[in-house]
Amino acid sequence: MLTIRKVTDIRKAESVWRALSPQETVFDDWDFRCAFYKHEPYPLGFFVAEETSASGQKELVGLMPLQLHPQHGWEFFAEDPSEENRPFVRPGYEQIIPQLYAAIPAPAKCFDIAGEDDFTKNLPLEDYVYFLPLDDWADFNDYLRARLSSKKQRNFRSDLRKLEPFKPTVRWNEPSDLEEVFRLNTQKFADSYLGADHERAGWRGLLGAGLNCQIVSVNLAGAVKAASFSIVYKDTYFYLINGLETGVPGLGKYLNQVNIERAISLGAKFFDAGLGDCNWKEAWHFERRPQYNFIKPISEGVGNLGV
Repeated sequence: MLTIRKVTDIRKAESVWRALSPQETVFDDWDFRCAFYKHEPYPLGFFVAEETSASGQKELVGLMPLQLHPQHGWEFFAEDPSEENRPFVRPGYEQIIPQLYAAIPAPAKCFDIAGEDDFTKNLPLEDYVYFLPLDDWADFNDYLRARLSSKKQRNFRSDLRKLEPFKPTVRWNEPSDLEEVFRLNTQKFADSYLGADHERAGWRGLLGAGLNCQIVSVNLAGAVKAASFSIVYKDTYFYLINGLETGVPGLGKYLNQVNIERAISLGAKFFDAGLGDCNWKEAWHFERRPQYNFIKPISEGVGNLGV
């Protein structure tokens, strides 16, 4: 018999997460999520599915990890910076995924959902996550030859040559350069959420979370003009946040190139460029996988919580 119970204690929630998370992406990592949760500790609702055997033994088989946002209701745990959100289920229990979604109380707005099961694939499509298999490429030139036509390769190199008079230099993993990422991100994107200090706090916390963080800054004529923050997790290089000054020819392409080169040099098998095309990923011939959303208005009630 399958039952679903609600866990609200952070320590118990962590225990269930660690027991069921597949640890496939950085967004499956408890320490990543918790770095952000610490600064916006909304009430938890971890809906835990247990299978009870005929002898009365209980086995954890699924988890829908949620938190209650004060404005729009239930969402995934530390959802704001995360992608690839999903319930966790033990292999062989994929059939309980609809029950886990049914257990979500209303109202709920859950975004950036990943999944290959039939229920998830029938949710409304939100956008795509873009990624690049790095195959056995030795350097960035291998990528150019594999993915771009000869004409596009020439155009790309021509754009980068426009940057040469500025004599760009690259610096890696200077912790203070994370502040440059924030500054340049908010400067480039008028709707950036990184303008608020509490939004930045989670990213700062990742530097002490034991993850393989990669910070790059690009210096032109004595000043940082582009910067990014990434994490290498398992076999994937997650290119998470960046920023740059506008009006410098070729600078965006150069920052992307530097990060792809870094991923190759570190032995990553995939370069994950995150959600949305952002006016470059399709043109760079990245591959993509869908992200969905799940919205339950208040009129649908609270669902069967099993508690």
